[in-house]
Amino acid sequence: MSILSNVDLEKEIGENILIYPFFLKNIRGATYNLTASKLAWDIKTKKSIYDQNVNKLIIPSKSTVLIETNESIWVSNKISGTYHSKVKLVSQGLSHVSTTLDPLYIGSSLIAIHNNNEQEITLIPEQDTFITLKFHYLATESSISPGNSAGRTDILLDYSLSQEEKNWLDQDFMNAENALKTKLQECPDYQIVVEKRHKIIEQFDKKERNKAKIIKKRRTTWIIIGSSSLITLIFVFLLIFLSSNESSLKSKGWYSPLMNLSYTLLILVPGSTLVAGLTKVYSDW
Repeated sequence: MSILSNVDLEKEIGENILIYPFFLKNIRGATYNLTASKLAWDIKTKKSIYDQNVNKLIIPSKSTVLIETNESIWVSNKISGTYHSKVKLVSQGLSHVSTTLDPLYIGSSLIAIHNNNEQEITLIPEQDTFITLKFHYLATESSISPGNSAGRTDILLDYSLSQEEKNWLDQDFMNAENALKTKLQECPDYQIVVEKRHKIIEQFDKKERNKAKIIKKRRTTWIIIGSSSLITLIFVFLLIFLSSNESSLKSKGWYSPLMNLSYTLLILVPGSTLVAGLTKVYSDW
């Protein structure tokens, strides 16, 4: 099992990893930062900690709260993940209960956060990142489907959820892979990643085409050299034959002209064939 880098994440987004909403700014060297949604509850009172008057999540002192991530995530059976605290928030007194992202999970992530501070701490929903997710490649594909419900709504059965919160958790893309992929494709930052992929593919194809041209050029060059060498050998053998049979053939009227022609062609034909052929080959590139 290996950790995905930012390069791996950009390669897998839209394929083995779906995230909506997706922002390139949230990608780090080996993690992806997740933002808080407006859905958050105190585990003692089981009531919402979102204050719509100031548009903030207010985490009371010395309390533990549950926060749904604003991002919905799906991973294939080749990917898993682990959630980690952000140092900036830890330095303010927040800590979270470590949890994992199982293969094939879909939905928002319900994260337990504890405020160790003597004062309340606030987060701006859909803006402040509060947890970071590390993705892992699995050595072998998982064969078990996750048993947890999307957004861990099973845990929220005893909580006071408004109809608006229920509607938010019940959105199609939070429960269906295809719907989530469609939403991801609407993200401008995802389109940037797609364009980058196309450029990489184009560069690779161009490199492969150039490589094929070089191979073809070398092959053609050797064919031309081989042809010139063969022509040379033919004339050499012809001259050897004529020379070795000079005594019996010299009296023939065609002997001397053929000898002279053979010498001339031996000099001109192979060389001109080689030059003309190579000129044609290299003029094509």
